[in-house]
Amino acid sequence: MEVDDVLQEWTWRQPFDLIHLRQLIGAFTPVEWDLLFAQCYKNLIPGGWIEQIEGDPRIHCSDSSMSPDSSMVQFTQAVFLAGQEWNHPIDTLDTMRTAMEKAGFVDIHEKTYRWPVGPWARDPTLKEAGRLHYHQWTAGMEGWGMYLLTKFGVPRPWTKEEVLVLLAKVRKELQDPHIHMWQYA
Repeated sequence: MEVDDVLQEWTWRQPFDLIHLRQLIGAFTPVEWDLLFAQCYKNLIPGGWIEQIEGDPRIHCSDSSMSPDSSMVQFTQAVFLAGQEWNHPIDTLDTMRTAMEKAGFVDIHEKTYRWPVGPWARDPTLKEAGRLHYHQWTAGMEGWGMYLLTKFGVPRPWTKEEVLVLLAKVRKELQDPHIHMWQYA
């Protein structure tokens, strides 16, 4: 494994047979995404593969267990707008196919999954995935939420206290096993 700045000209001597990208939502501007995919295309062997795994930060619910104006929905909508305001959109799941095609990739395959947030699912595998995803949310949401909302919140940057109040409400919703929230991944 080597670490480098993927937005600079790649200097590896041999092309790759696989390039794997994961959880890069919000990392790049749309122009930088185009540059990254162009670099990937240029640095793959003929017939090589690019694999990208991303999640959509927007929360969904397929039943009536979560209110459309819940704290979680408010939070995810707020960070989504903040990402747009910063010009680092977090809609990567919606845009990566087009960006890959623009770079020259063909034969693109997409698989989209519903990823539970919390251990509410009946299926044992999804229940475990949801339990782990719950911990990912509770461990990370304050860091990325605080950054995005206090710097790029819409219509104005939020105060630290405003973010903390909303996150306390989100944590309460995350702990409710009767709320069946999920994300696309």
